[in-house]
Amino acid sequence: CDWSSGRVLFRSPRFIILQILITAACMFWIASPLGILLEICLLTVCLLYLRLPWQALRLAVYFLIVELLFELTSAYDVPLFFERIFFLLHRLSPMVGIVILSTRSISVSQLVTGMQKLRCPKKMALTVAVALRFLPTIRQELSQIQDALKTRGLPLNPVTFMKAPVLTTEYVLVPFMMRGVRVADELSASAVTRAIENPSPRGERIPMRLRPRDVLYLVLVVLLDLGILICDHL
Repeated sequence: CDWSSGRVLFRSPRFIILQILITAACMFWIASPLGILLEICLLTVCLLYLRLPWQALRLAVYFLIVELLFELTSAYDVPLFFERIFFLLHRLSPMVGIVILSTRSISVSQLVTGMQKLRCPKKMALTVAVALRFLPTIRQELSQIQDALKTRGLPLNPVTFMKAPVLTTEYVLVPFMMRGVRVADELSASAVTRAIENPSPRGERIPMRLRPRDVLYLVLVVLLDLGILICDHL
């Protein structure tokens, strides 16, 4: 394991991938607030085990804020739009934990190698890898657009959006789409340079082997998810 980056790097990232798939599948059957709370607690414990305390804290704080807003909108007379928005955020809170787990616990290279070990189609693995690579780029591009609007006397904030929602959306989407096309060309050129069209299996600098504690980790996750489903349907 490599602790220098604050992550537990599994010898075989297949277990993290399987956990993501199992947790995502459980979300189709979990319906009660208790089940969502238990799933958030499980994801928080997993992040702590993977030596990601700040990510676990972010997930916990996010859930507490969303839960508070959801309860307030349910208890008081507010517009139906806001009530539905906070209900959706409350219902999808575990998906935020899944995203944090998938982007922070293993690197994109390990994700691709793990999906290759699971016999996933190469096109699927590359699609997931490109999507995860593009997420930090989206944040960076939006930050640059915000700085450019600020220098032109148009700060990007909720007040500006409420005053002119159509113009503000146009000022953000047009440069973002133009920059997105350019970034896509750069990503495709980078992929070709890295021999993405090579039909041979991806090589491994560090062999990914199964370890007993990795198997135990996955077994515990499966048992706890089953327990959450049972508690949710009692």
